Amino acid sequence: MNAERFGTVGEPSAHSAPALRIQDLRESPRRPGRYLLQMSDGRTLVLGVGVLSDCGATRVGAVLSAEVVERLLHESAVTAMADRALDMLARGRRTRRELERRLLRPPLRRGQPAPRPEEGAERALQVREALDRLEASGVLSDTEVAEAEAAARLRRGEAPGRVTQVLRRKGVAGSVVQAAVQEAMAEDDFDERAACRAVAEKRARALRALPPDVATRRLLGFLQRRGYGGGVARDVTREVLSARDESGADWEGEDEARLADETVD
Repeated sequence: MNAERFGTVGEPSAHSAPALRIQDLRESPRRPGRYLLQMSDGRTLVLGVGVLSDCGATRVGAVLSAEVVERLLHESAVTAMADRALDMLARGRRTRRELERRLLRPPLRRGQPAPRPEEGAERALQVREALDRLEASGVLSDTEVAEAEAAARLRRGEAPGRVTQVLRRKGVAGSVVQAAVQEAMAEDDFDERAACRAVAEKRARALRALPPDVATRRLLGFLQRRGYGGGVARDVTREVLSARDESGADWEGEDEARLADETVD
């Protein structure tokens, strides 16, 4: 380790502020691989072993120059952001944009003033650096999220158009979304009309007790919210609801015009 590189060893000048020292240094009991560094002013930082080694901050009693303190503070903030992101990823798939939105929201406590603009800019820098590191390590990947989400949503009966909209709202690049949806469709030999009918038949079972016009309106709206186009949704709605009654004569003709005019709820 090169302790002299960042000026971590040596006496401060006569005009400098009182030097900070490492008061305590131990591995975090909650996060293996993270270390808790307590400075002589009482502040405790959470850091990785790499930055500790680079700064020469590896032993209790070591003097910390102002430059090193500044770097350690920044690294501790970035590490905290990365750890929060890892916690969110452990609970489920997240895109970079989703993590960014959550991390950029500072925790607000009662009586605490709103963050200043410069604090917001600093926080944005820390978030970007943390997410860059996770992407570089392979832990965070929008491509993997898009591929998994596209496959899962198509199998749940959502139309390709709906899947595309959802992934774009999550912040995934258009080219990545297009490739993921196409790959999922090819893998499952996806047929939009057949998928729409399967979803409609399942939903129609819950509409048996409703009058035909109400069932028509609700089923059509449901299919359109799933992303199925108006023509496919109208045809499938008519076929599925007509099939529950062999004749269908008491309501099919009456609702022909209504089906053509229905829009998404």
